[in-house]
Amino acid sequence: MTLRLKLNLTLVTGFLITLAVLVPLLRSTLSQTAYDAAISQAQLLNQVSQITEQYNEKEITPQLLQSTSIDFPPQSVPFYAVSHLGALLRQDHVGLNIRATALNPTNPADAPTPVERNLIERLRSPSAPAMLLSNSTDSTGKPTLLLATPIRVTNSGCLTCHSDPAVAPGTMIDTYGSQNGFGWKPGETVGASIISIPVGALQAEATGKIWKIILCLSALFLIILAVINIIIEIAFLRPLHEMSAITGRVSRGDMTAPELAINDHNELAPLASAFTRLRRSLESAFSMLDE
Repeated sequence: MTLRLKLNLTLVTGFLITLAVLVPLLRSTLSQTAYDAAISQAQLLNQVSQITEQYNEKEITPQLLQSTSIDFPPQSVPFYAVSHLGALLRQDHVGLNIRATALNPTNPADAPTPVERNLIERLRSPSAPAMLLSNSTDSTGKPTLLLATPIRVTNSGCLTCHSDPAVAPGTMIDTYGSQNGFGWKPGETVGASIISIPVGALQAEATGKIWKIILCLSALFLIILAVINIIIEIAFLRPLHEMSAITGRVSRGDMTAPELAINDHNELAPLASAFTRLRRSLESAFSMLDE
């Protein structure tokens, strides 16, 4: 095995060991970064959801309820605005969703799924935090981050439509009936605003970044390896081959071989000088013998 091959094998082995240590660290770091980004995205969308609901309740609902007495406008319900916002987001961002759901909704379409019901029940606990984070999966089995915040009855406007069918708008009763969406109480947590973030897509993006980093490091390593081999060839191997050839000729008695000339001040220069002195000593000895 040549010196060059041994050196290259050593360098390649060291690089592979470095990758073996680095890749798990990169995967852990980038996965955590992706998860943190998902949480930040969910918190931002949650603020957007709350602002949309507040704007709808204060600005849109009063106008719509005053302008109609025939059909109940679903746009007057804050849940409708939030759910419609979620539908618009899903059109361009697969897996991303904003949903307002309640345990006893007026519109059956706002009924919670089993996972959402569990989150609402947890938020109804007296010791529940202001926000819940939960890891789940979507309909395709891909990981999803859920952020849930409680929907509470905080003003009389909610009770106008959801306390008792007798005081609810007649147009609402005509549209949805009198069976669902009633019996809400002041201060009660009746539902949750739930943000769904496709963590799987973010993790896949993080995995793609890992491969890009590996490819870049590999390309850089190959360039460095090529440069090292060129330096070794020019600075060491060529002079060694020359020394070997001249030494072989001298050992066979051929004193016409040229002297070694290594101008670089490296480790080979003293060896070449020592060999030149030895050769001259041999030449002097042979000359004395001839005389």
